[in-house]
Amino acid sequence: MLKKILIVISIFAIAIFNGCDKGIEPEPEIPSGPMGFSGKVTFIGKWPEGIKRTHIVVFKNPIEKSEDFFPPNLSFVSDSIPYNSTEFVYNSIENNFLPILQLDEGVYSYVVVAQSRTPEISLDRKDWFVVGVYCVNGNQSNPAKLIIQRGKITPNVNIIVDFNNPPPQPPM
Repeated sequence: MLKKILIVISIFAIAIFNGCDKGIEPEPEIPSGPMGFSGKVTFIGKWPEGIKRTHIVVFKNPIEKSEDFFPPNLSFVSDSIPYNSTEFVYNSIENNFLPILQLDEGVYSYVVVAQSRTPEISLDRKDWFVVGVYCVNGNQSNPAKLIIQRGKITPNVNIIVDFNNPPPQPPM
């Protein structure tokens, strides 16, 4: 009989030590709001002639070859920024040019302002040139990672476009 009581006490002790570390604590709350990013693009210098389109473009992975410039790496395209703007304040929820592209939770490697002289959207790398990069410490050759968290808007994704000092171009 004593042996059965010791076995029952041991089972309760194991259950208490292994199963009651957080008691009846509720599950962590998962944010459910919109996901995206916001910021400002500041333009310095004279806009080039003949520009038809200027967009903020987000790529999931770095651009290491010309094929990386467009789908399936393309993750977001903003509305076209008006020609000769000096400043463009944006929010990826409100300024989404291609709603079919939705940002999901994750890390994005390359956020740029790109321009084109073609009147229609082109998927050819040769039709686009990068004029501004979301970067670390103002060094446009060092792109910053954009982190999108579930249910949050990442603020201050600010980009400087200096037409007198263009950033390095990704491979053509």
